[in-house]
Amino acid sequence: MIITILKIWIIVLIHAGIKRKKMRYLKLLKSEAASGMFGWMRSWWNWCPTSELLLKQAEERLISYVHTAYEDKIVSISKGNFIRTICMKQDTENEKTPLVMVHGFGSGVGLWVKNLDALSSQRTLFAFDVLGFGRSSRPKFSNNATNAERQFVDSIEEWREEMGLNKFVLLGHSLGGYLSAAYALRYPQRVQHLILIDPWGFPERPPPGQASGRPRVPMWIRALVFLVQPFNPLALVRAAGPWGAFVF
Repeated sequence: MIITILKIWIIVLIHAGIKRKKMRYLKLLKSEAASGMFGWMRSWWNWCPTSELLLKQAEERLISYVHTAYEDKIVSISKGNFIRTICMKQDTENEKTPLVMVHGFGSGVGLWVKNLDALSSQRTLFAFDVLGFGRSSRPKFSNNATNAERQFVDSIEEWREEMGLNKFVLLGHSLGGYLSAAYALRYPQRVQHLILIDPWGFPERPPPGQASGRPRVPMWIRALVFLVQPFNPLALVRAAGPWGAFVF
């Protein structure tokens, strides 16, 4: 019964996504056709899961709503990785502590498009694409949660060193809130204030043999989690190729 309800729910979501995204996808096809008669055909033929060009164009459309002048730069860190960064500097005598903004899962600097003008009006602001997201590099992360967290935190610290920041206000949203808190715990001397917006959080795993106190998860859910565990949560979006705009 539960599985049947889930199937119906998924079908409803797919149909709703098709209606909601149809016009946007048609506009995208027209835009590609304008750049070349067979541009959209190449896109379908290649079935490209991701496109740096489309990402850049989509982000530029978002950032065009920002009125404050900004510097767009690539900050190199260790192991050949890099972090894409937007900087809005304020040349004032009474310069306040800089603000560093860390976005959430599956996002990028475009998340802050409605906040950048206001938040940069009185202090220097930095917003960057978290390693593995947006237009930053895509390294291979550890399968171990603790080591993966360390990779993220280390990348933020290396970015700080390259930017020459001594102390800053750190703001994080969602996954960015989790990473900001983890960074502040490791480098408290660098964080003047910590601002968490709807942050992620994870309880500690109970020791083997000790009950967690939470309701037992049904076997079918645990089996489903086991099957999808090897895949990135965004893999379905990439695998959909040109149909991604319809479904998602």
